[in-house]
Amino acid sequence: MTWTMKKIGFFIITVLSSMLFACSNQNLVSDKEAKEIVDTYDITAFSVVIDTNEQSEVLSASFTEKKDRSEAEYSHKKDEVHLHGKKALDKINDALEKMKPTPETEETELIKQVAEAFEFADYKMIKIEITFKGHDSKEIMFSK
Repeated sequence: MTWTMKKIGFFIITVLSSMLFACSNQNLVSDKEAKEIVDTYDITAFSVVIDTNEQSEVLSASFTEKKDRSEAEYSHKKDEVHLHGKKALDKINDALEKMKPTPETEETELIKQVAEAFEFADYKMIKIEITFKGHDSKEIMFSK
């Protein structure tokens, strides 16, 4: 009976470990996909959180390019959309294409671009973190 309990315990630990590993990898994007974002926009990290009067964090999106692990996440609570990895990166890329941000973009213009790109005319708060290649990270928070 002890041996059977050990087998069951080992099986449970193996299954749980596999689930944790799978969950932690769901946001991964390929090096090629991450490089396209960096090459096109010179952005190595981007995140945005938008609150409305009805709901906090109604939209959150993030992309991080690193040598060993690039990731993307996109969540739109109102539309009940939660994307990871390549699908999330595609949504973020669509927004960046509309925005066309540069390191010289003024903060107020960047806020306006983000709101328009993610289709939020009526928002309560926008928080943006963006890092352009070779530049310091910008953190912007705007509340109405």
